[in-house]
Amino acid sequence: MKFIDINREFTAAANSYMAQGYYINAGTMGGSQGEVAHIDLTNGTEIIRVLLTTFNNYLGTEGVELIVGRVKDDIKPNQEDRWNTVWNERLEVISNKKFYRLNNRAQDGFYGTEEEANAAEEKRFDRYKSRRSNDSALDVTTKAAPMVKKYIHEKFGVRRVKMDDIKVVKHGGRYTVTYHKHAAQLH
Repeated sequence: MKFIDINREFTAAANSYMAQGYYINAGTMGGSQGEVAHIDLTNGTEIIRVLLTTFNNYLGTEGVELIVGRVKDDIKPNQEDRWNTVWNERLEVISNKKFYRLNNRAQDGFYGTEEEANAAEEKRFDRYKSRRSNDSALDVTTKAAPMVKKYIHEKFGVRRVKMDDIKVVKHGGRYTVTYHKHAAQLH
């Protein structure tokens, strides 16, 4: 029995399960340097690698790329030489397809096209900007001063409250009352 026979037995074992509806679980075949999984296939004369790897373009979009490539290095198929390394960056790319991640926080990702990923990133950024837009304090003293006069009297122990010295500010959905050196947050 030669190594080609072992390759065929290995393939037959995998094919028997694939014929029953099983498929490759790329998530458990992780490599290194962003590689999710790969499988090397041969017809006896050449080696084809089917590779799943991650990518990040540093503009907020990331995802998984499926690359099918031909091994161009001097590596003979059906050899027992396990020290031969197939370098992913040296593959002659036959085809590739990118799946862009649309959500950032969920453990199980949703994937789509580059346009969908850019639209999702823009929406996330717009939400971030709108969330940050209420960071500036809003002075609501003229409306709130008459209502907080009794509160200042009870909370700060002030007998005579001067309306001109009251300051009420809304910041991040919370109201802060300031009277001279006293300050309190309304709930």
